[in-house]
Amino acid sequence: MQTREAEAPVELRSPHGTIRLKWHKLRRRLADAPFDRQNLALGLGAGASLEVDLQPLACGRFVCLHDAELESETTGAGPVSGIDAEAVKRLRMREGGAPPLLLDELVDRVRAGPTHPATRVQLDLQPSATALDAARVAGFETALRGRGEPFVLSGTDWDAVSRLGDGVPGLALGYDPSRRVRDGVEDLVSFVRQHAPTAETLYLHFAIVRRSQQLGDGVVRRLADLGYRIDCWTLDHGRTDASDNLRSAIAAGCHEVTTNTPLAWLATAALTTAKTCTPGGMPASRRPR
Repeated sequence: MQTREAEAPVELRSPHGTIRLKWHKLRRRLADAPFDRQNLALGLGAGASLEVDLQPLACGRFVCLHDAELESETTGAGPVSGIDAEAVKRLRMREGGAPPLLLDELVDRVRAGPTHPATRVQLDLQPSATALDAARVAGFETALRGRGEPFVLSGTDWDAVSRLGDGVPGLALGYDPSRRVRDGVEDLVSFVRQHAPTAETLYLHFAIVRRSQQLGDGVVRRLADLGYRIDCWTLDHGRTDASDNLRSAIAAGCHEVTTNTPLAWLATAALTTAKTCTPGGMPASRRPR
């Protein structure tokens, strides 16, 4: 009989430490269709850390797509921002064939449950989505219905993230500084505190984490000690140096890793074993002081 751990790994334990797994685009394996509704239900019930991308629509609502052009991921054509939600419902994803997942539907599924208390859902605002007018800000607030838990709104543009998320009580905010500081990790602490003062989660490319470990400067650990939750992206099993990068992320003090292959990491018994996460087993989210 297959165990919950085998179906929905949410945490890795190894001789090097324990770290949460975040399902990139709701994937459990690389071959999964992105934003799969069955994986969403499984992850919500198991207490997984989940991620979806957000693009704005012409009507002010949002859809879970990564790219700015419809033809990249769906049967449509043209800019995602040029169509409304009703038109999106008539499209199909190129992988899997399901209609694209709207933010409203995602929120409904999270609210309807069953949702494990440890579940976190990252809403990753794509760079092309940062032209936010009043209608889109209002549409986002409406979709979240005035309650942000258990969501985290993130992005590479802190002004857009804060503008979109500040009006939703309980919504955690995250920031990805990787493109700005990939070649200068020594300044990461001061950079983040200056440019994203109320971020709760930081998303760091694995090259930053690895270089920090090589330099021995402990910058990731210092950020964690300041109260930031640290996510290392993206570590897929089978890629060059992936196991070494995972060990580096654990040793650096990262709380979680983003991966398209949580099931494959589970199967790597020599490196890790997986367990489901209890509510008490998840590091608390704290605002930096």
